[in-house]
Amino acid sequence: MPPLVRITYSVERRIPASLLLIAGETEMANMVYGTLERALGSRVCVWHEPGVASALKVLAACRFRLILLDLALGKAAPGALVRAIKRQAPDTPLALLLPRPATALAIERRALGEPEPRLAGAVAVLPRADSDRLVRVVRQVLAIPDRAVGPPDHPP
Repeated sequence: MPPLVRITYSVERRIPASLLLIAGETEMANMVYGTLERALGSRVCVWHEPGVASALKVLAACRFRLILLDLALGKAAPGALVRAIKRQAPDTPLALLLPRPATALAIERRALGEPEPRLAGAVAVLPRADSDRLVRVVRQVLAIPDRAVGPPDHPP
């Protein structure tokens, strides 16, 4: 039976992790895709949806390992966006991309909602322009080792 386990592990390592990016601006989507492509190569597959309504439809049919939500999505309240996404995909980690640097406390003060659902499910809150932090968060959430560190301790 060990060869089967080895095969399963090998196949799992070759399948790219899927990530849903919800961002209204094409430039933002291109920046995220380019950043992750340069840093992680084929280990991450980015699916872009330009709006929450279309993203919710995709989430009803597909599962992702991480959701990136750009909070610069028009006039919708950030709390309503977060809650809608978490209702559709409650077990999927969610990272919030901010139009400008801010703290989680500042986001909460902008009325994301009641204390419990404020940042429910958000594993990270990061500025849109911080590509290094974006890569670190994606690596951490998806458990992708850094190439500079070397191969994982497990046999191939």
